[in-house]
Amino acid sequence: MSSNKTEKPTKKRLEDSAKKGQSFKSKDLIIACLTLGGIAYLVSYGSFNEFMGIIKIIIADNFEQSMADYSLAVFGIGLKYLIPFMLLCLVCSALPALLQAGFVLATEALKPNLSALNPVEGAKKLFSMRTVKDTVKTLLYLSSFVVASIICWKKYKVEIFSQLNGNVVGIAVIWRELLLALVLTCLACALIVLLLDAIAEYCLTMKDMKMDKEEVKREMKEQEGNPEVKSKRREVHMEILSEQVKSDIENSRLIVANPTHITIGIYFKPELMPIPMISVYETNQRALAVRAYAEKVGVPVIVDIKLARSLFKTHRRYDLVSLEEIDEVLRLLVWLEEVENAGKDVIQPQENEVRH
Repeated sequence: MSSNKTEKPTKKRLEDSAKKGQSFKSKDLIIACLTLGGIAYLVSYGSFNEFMGIIKIIIADNFEQSMADYSLAVFGIGLKYLIPFMLLCLVCSALPALLQAGFVLATEALKPNLSALNPVEGAKKLFSMRTVKDTVKTLLYLSSFVVASIICWKKYKVEIFSQLNGNVVGIAVIWRELLLALVLTCLACALIVLLLDAIAEYCLTMKDMKMDKEEVKREMKEQEGNPEVKSKRREVHMEILSEQVKSDIENSRLIVANPTHITIGIYFKPELMPIPMISVYETNQRALAVRAYAEKVGVPVIVDIKLARSLFKTHRRYDLVSLEEIDEVLRLLVWLEEVENAGKDVIQPQENEVRH
């Protein structure tokens, strides 16, 4: 059955999958951001000076402070560093996940899924392409970390051995630099693996979401409705329009649409007036009704978002087209005239051939 799923997932399918937590997410990229953010914070702001200060005060007071006061002071300093650290980790893990999911919250993923306990489903996952991908990825990560460790060892082995003769503060500074260097080197070596994993995960996710032609047809039917329902909807749109508006549509040379929210009718008869006039001016549901009625009576409907918005902002019904917009309107009128004349030229020879 899966071989029949050759169609790309529709927008609705992607949105529904995102709500279920089945959208594309590169977990390793999230972990990399979390690790980098956490280590950067610890290296930049983490310090034992305040803890050492408390110990110095206790020693200076000849250990007369109670254990409760000491614990409270240590707890306060711990919170001072821990709360920003936890908030930073939350942002570093949540923001990449939301960006990858298109800021769609997976609300349905919180519901219990009993199918996850099915041993048959577990066996399928065990022998899937994603398992092969994860195995190869693990081996590549291991190789990257070995290379990163060798690079750091060759570069910082002097600093590591120099700690034998160093003091506590010097050792803390050196290990801070070593920790940051090791993390950055590991991430740099694993960057290609991260990118390859993200590409592979995206391809596998899109493959899992592929649909067969029947599913696409069924979904389109659910979204747009049956042809009978469309016909009824079109009839309702017709009822929205007054007889005057219908008459104005029929007398219009063309309808400029945007494409569903705005419709502007252009009335132009050079023998009566040399300047085009706004004959129809509707929005929202009435705009849809105008477009449907224009298509029914054979008035050309041209989608020009920029011109439709501009005419809507600067004109009202039965206004003459202003000098600022007349060039664009005339351009459409001339183009429409050329298209219609070209169509007549094609039809005329065919009629002559039939007569002969």
